[in-house]
Amino acid sequence: MDISRFFYRLFLVDSENLPTTFIGSAFPVTPDGGLLTCRHVVDLSIPSGHAIAVYDPVISRFSRISRCPVLSVNPEVDIAYLPNAFEHPKTEFFPILSPSQLKIGEDVYTFGYFSIGGGPENVEQGYFSGRIVNFFRHEYEVDQASLMLPFPVLEGMSGSPVLTYHNGPKLAGIAIGNRSSRILAHEIFEFKDGQTEFKETINRIIEFGVAYHP
Repeated sequence: MDISRFFYRLFLVDSENLPTTFIGSAFPVTPDGGLLTCRHVVDLSIPSGHAIAVYDPVISRFSRISRCPVLSVNPEVDIAYLPNAFEHPKTEFFPILSPSQLKIGEDVYTFGYFSIGGGPENVEQGYFSGRIVNFFRHEYEVDQASLMLPFPVLEGMSGSPVLTYHNGPKLAGIAIGNRSSRILAHEIFEFKDGQTEFKETINRIIEFGVAYHP
């Protein structure tokens, strides 16, 4: 798989088409260059003269997205579609796997871009993999299937595809964020005359990534 043709970075660019802020990730889901990303990535206040743009390695520059993002009717569902995001023909895209073919324990993976702090000069990339931890229903949209991932979704990875192999790479979900859980690391007790005089509990926060099935 050619990473440059399937995994994309979204930025805010200024009037000179220079990047000012890395805002998230996106990937193609239609043969005409339509990109899927998260609502919270593109539904933002854009300064005058700025625009959302995708970095296009085919032409080695930022391609401004002129058409408005198509947002979910339900504002609680964190999905957005960017129609025809490129300035040239594009045929590569990820087919969507039916949710009935996904199971707990299914192998999934993603390749994503992240930047702690959002600076365009500090964008890193990485490969993450594991197995689906569980499925749950969206709090406000019960028909929206969600997956819990074994790895966290780092800042900037929102909008990354979650993939599995099923007669070729197939789209299992779109990474949107994290769920936090607290686990007990250890406890310290001090006793005096058989009574508990002091107790200290130290917890550790762990995060699991969350993805929607589109």
